Amino acid sequence: MKSLRSLFTTTVIALFAITGFATEAKAQEDGRTEAVLAYNNARELAEARQFVDAIEMYREALEIAQSPDCEECEDIAGFVNEQLPRVYFQRGASAFETFRNERSIEAANQAIEYFQEAAEVADEFNSEQVSTRARGVIPQIYYNRSLVEYNEENHDQALESLQAAIDLNENYTLAYYQRGIVLNNRTNPNLDDVITAFDEAIEVGERVGDSENVGRAQRRAGSELVYRAAQSIEAEQIGQALQYLQRAENYTPNSVDLHYRFAEAYNNRGNYSQAIEHANRALELEGGSVTDRAKIYFELGLAYKGQEQIDQACDAFENAAYGDFQDPAMHELEHELECDGYAAAGGR
Repeated sequence: MKSLRSLFTTTVIALFAITGFATEAKAQEDGRTEAVLAYNNARELAEARQFVDAIEMYREALEIAQSPDCEECEDIAGFVNEQLPRVYFQRGASAFETFRNERSIEAANQAIEYFQEAAEVADEFNSEQVSTRARGVIPQIYYNRSLVEYNEENHDQALESLQAAIDLNENYTLAYYQRGIVLNNRTNPNLDDVITAFDEAIEVGERVGDSENVGRAQRRAGSELVYRAAQSIEAEQIGQALQYLQRAENYTPNSVDLHYRFAEAYNNRGNYSQAIEHANRALELEGGSVTDRAKIYFELGLAYKGQEQIDQACDAFENAAYGDFQDPAMHELEHELECDGYAAAGGR
């Protein structure tokens, strides 16, 4: 009798053990199913560009996969770790696209915030690729935000945005170039600050091999210095004009306008040989029409006139008699020099 009771007790204990194991196995199976469902739902939400809901669902799937009731869910957790940073990045990319369409400061700020979060999440889940990409986009948004601010004439804000872009990417040639543009369009711009910004763009661009923006910076620096020289010539400040032109020559040595202004300045100084040299160089570089070349020929005519080389001066003024320079060139031909074929006939 005692042995039968012992056998009954042993059997009951065994039954409880089997039942408990089955219940635990069922719980683990249910946990994995729940994790898989949450993961699949998250993917569908992400594909539908419902990024906020997708992020929430991915995190729910991760929480389930990491719970004690989901012992064989390491693969699900791994999938979430891989996908979650990407969804944060996609949310940032969507916000950037919205900014491109709206061109508003608010949209730019939203895109910056989302990409910053994407970078942080990527670091959290050890996704170096997403982290690098997200951090690489942020300076671009700051740059594009500066263009909006510049167009709205908010120059100080534009400069702040450009500095933020440069702080995040010191090799961002275009940001340095744009800083020169913004500085040059402020009220009473400081020329040295403007040229320094273009110099920085040139230095960075040459270092990273950005030849396109190096060329842009050189052209803008050169053209601004030539413009200042033209203003100085107009104000009869010839010494200052020549200083500007000599600086400009370092940036755009083959500029037509540079050599034309050199000729103009040297004529004003009475340095006719140098005026002739630069006028001829300008003519070599000018590929435009006779009207485009007229102003250069006019300066060449003045230089030859100053040297009392009358035949050469007459030839130059004849070539200058087009467009806006027709009347002054004809005056030289008919009245000042009395060139052959003009003085007696009173014109061509």
